[in-house]
Amino acid sequence: MTFQDALRELTDKASYMTAVGAGTFAGWLADNWLGFAGVLIAAAGLMVNWYYNHKRLKLQEQQQGGDDGR
Repeated sequence: MTFQDALRELTDKASYMTAVGAGTFAGWLADNWLGFAGVLIAAAGLMVNWYYNHKRLKLQEQQQGGDDGR
């Protein structure tokens, strides 16, 4: 095996390991971003649900004549 063959083999292995590492990192990153997006969507849904539930309760109080100054 010549020196050039050894270098070629080394670069082939290095590029393969880089591709595997980049793919693994990209998969991990995508998974975490999707999880983070899910948490944001859940938090937004919670806030919207709270807002409309609060409005519904105030409307029910007004309809029952139970407005106690709040």
